Amino acid sequence: MNDNLTLWYSKPATKWLAALPVGNGRLGGMVFGRVRKEWIQLNEDSLWTGRPRSRINPLARENLDEMRKLVMEGNIREAQFLGENTMFGTPPDLTTYETLSNLVLLFNGQYDEEAQDYRRDLDLETGIASVTYRLGDIAYRREILSSNPAGVIAIRLTASEPGALTFSTSFWRRYQNNYVFSATADDTVTLTGRCGVHGVKYETVVRVVTEGGTSKASGDHVVVTGADAATIYISCATDFRHADFATEARNVAATAAAQGYTALRAAHIADHQSLFNRMRFDLTLSDEHAALAKLPTDERLAKVKAGGTDEGLLALAFAYGRYMLQGASRPGTLPTNLQGIWNDTIAPAWDSKYTININEQMHYWSAETTNLADTHLPLFDLIERMRESGREVARVHYGCRGFVAHHNTDIWGDCAPLDNVFCGLWPLGAAWLVLHLWEHYSFAPDLDFLRDKAYPAMKEAAEFLVDFTIEGDDGVLLIGPSISPENAWKGKSGERLALCMSSTMDVQITRALYTHCIEAAELLGIDAEFAQTLRGLLPKLPPTRVDASGRIAEWLDDVEEYEPGHRHNSHLFALYPDDQITPTTTPDLAAGARKSLEVRIANGGAGYCWSCAWIVGLWARLGDGDKAHFHVYDFLRRSTEDNLFSMHPPQGSNLIYVFQADGNLGLTAAVAEALLQSQAGEIQLLPALPSAWRDGSIEGMRARGGFDVSLSWSEGSLTDASILSRYGRPCTLVSASPFIVTDDAGNQIASSAAAGQRQVATFDTAANQTYIVGQP
Repeated sequence: MNDNLTLWYSKPATKWLAALPVGNGRLGGMVFGRVRKEWIQLNEDSLWTGRPRSRINPLARENLDEMRKLVMEGNIREAQFLGENTMFGTPPDLTTYETLSNLVLLFNGQYDEEAQDYRRDLDLETGIASVTYRLGDIAYRREILSSNPAGVIAIRLTASEPGALTFSTSFWRRYQNNYVFSATADDTVTLTGRCGVHGVKYETVVRVVTEGGTSKASGDHVVVTGADAATIYISCATDFRHADFATEARNVAATAAAQGYTALRAAHIADHQSLFNRMRFDLTLSDEHAALAKLPTDERLAKVKAGGTDEGLLALAFAYGRYMLQGASRPGTLPTNLQGIWNDTIAPAWDSKYTININEQMHYWSAETTNLADTHLPLFDLIERMRESGREVARVHYGCRGFVAHHNTDIWGDCAPLDNVFCGLWPLGAAWLVLHLWEHYSFAPDLDFLRDKAYPAMKEAAEFLVDFTIEGDDGVLLIGPSISPENAWKGKSGERLALCMSSTMDVQITRALYTHCIEAAELLGIDAEFAQTLRGLLPKLPPTRVDASGRIAEWLDDVEEYEPGHRHNSHLFALYPDDQITPTTTPDLAAGARKSLEVRIANGGAGYCWSCAWIVGLWARLGDGDKAHFHVYDFLRRSTEDNLFSMHPPQGSNLIYVFQADGNLGLTAAVAEALLQSQAGEIQLLPALPSAWRDGSIEGMRARGGFDVSLSWSEGSLTDASILSRYGRPCTLVSASPFIVTDDAGNQIASSAAAGQRQVATFDTAANQTYIVGQP
């Protein structure tokens, strides 16, 4: 077990936010590690309330022109009142992702207070959570994993002496009555239920296989007596995927049991490592920091929160984000929802939906860079489902072609607006989401994927915007009514106003989408007329500008922000995750972005969860590794719980901090940007390396253009790198210090030249060939 890739604790979890997550993309579990009464909270990705339904509001199209007129005349109060009453879906809310249940294992004669040598851990490299302890002379061990190949959660219980395991297993689920627990055999407990009155139907099967001893049904429990060892297989199926979901759940559990734990465990590790081990980030730690890995993770975090430093914990948090992404999103599953896959309530904050004005996108910012491109695929499947609903919303709500989505969607792909004008009337959700299809292509330039999957969705999202925009009196294209998610400005009386035309983010997303649609059409040799239309529209989009305060303007007109420290940095989309702003190509705009960040932070913004992770990535794109590094620590100190889950602060009527996976996944993506960047047609090696990371290495990161990159550095400077070209495209490398490039035969093929403070070299590559970067 690698200490640098392990979360571990010297005591059981007393709360959900100290439990440890396992997941296979579809089935998730949270392991508490209690001795007497083990508690494993369960999730299945398709447990959602409701069914597909039309929330399209026919009043929207009737009132769109009037509402747009009010906004353009500056009568925002009236526009917002009209919008609240006519522009939202009916009803103005979506469905909810629910917890499945809790599995309770009650052990006879075992008490937490008597346990010695206790340890609870999660090995990120194997994807296995373990609990070990000793009671008297008997050593006990549990292993919990969520197997993607087998489609089950497996729990292995062993003891150092025969006949030492006596326990019962049962379900526990709070509040709802639309489910049934039952012991359907002496080795099987079943949970059958439905998510609300109209929601998804499901069946969960717990199959217990004992070695020695006996098992017997007892009410809604299975009781195991005197076993040497036992393996518990948990399967779940729903009618979202299977008409006969009950039979599917039973068959999956039976197949896993027949396979046996040893073979299942080996297949799980091989599958898990086929993703996780593609990429590695290692820091050479000081003796002081290396010693910290010997401490329990919660103690390490407490030291950091008290003001200490622990660079190994930062590296662990990076790896944890990759672990969580592959645990919550696999080919054939649903994409990560707001909590990844781990949700312990039937009414989670924000319904644990797919929030697509930043959060869902942030989940996948690390998918390509950290070599987990497979995890991106469920998001593309969701986009396909959304297109059907989105076409109708575009046609009926707005009188436009193409497809549109707003700031949230759900398992059913609902695209109509919801909530209120301060967050929900934002019709750029689809346009941003489809840019992920282009990102996937840019890292692996497969024309078949571009033709069959990416471009059709991109074109439809662009068609909506072509029809939705109008031309102002000065010839500038106006996009709206819309907002700058989820920010607002002050009206004349200090009131909160949000509706606008052509917020900076909307224009930046539109510019990116039009540009990539033109490029895609040219690559595919199709749609020349549509591409020409987009070329004609691009110059009419208002430019990103710096306002009188020296910041990137967030709105078309200069206004006073209602909340200067707002958590969203929507107007900096062009800096990160996009590349319309870079310090090299647009230095004035980059300076404006820097000023924007400084003002946001000075006013209390960017302190928590995904917002802080976004700040880390923005500083990395500006080349400021030390500021990025500072905010990584800020993230750990202010936003993380004992199990390193990231926490979002209270908003609105929500009075508690809540777990959101976007913080963890976004932090990983942002740290990756400090190590390697590949926007704007060049690969930058160590573009924002923090001074605290003097020595280290990365293996298996990916760059746009189809390149795999590994590199090492010492004393803060690049020592060597290898570039594997997957597609044989030209490569432009950038580093802070001079370098030469040789092919795998040792022949020098390029040497860097100074370009300002940067060293740059461009060279041709051959597909599947590796190129070595070294010092001259």
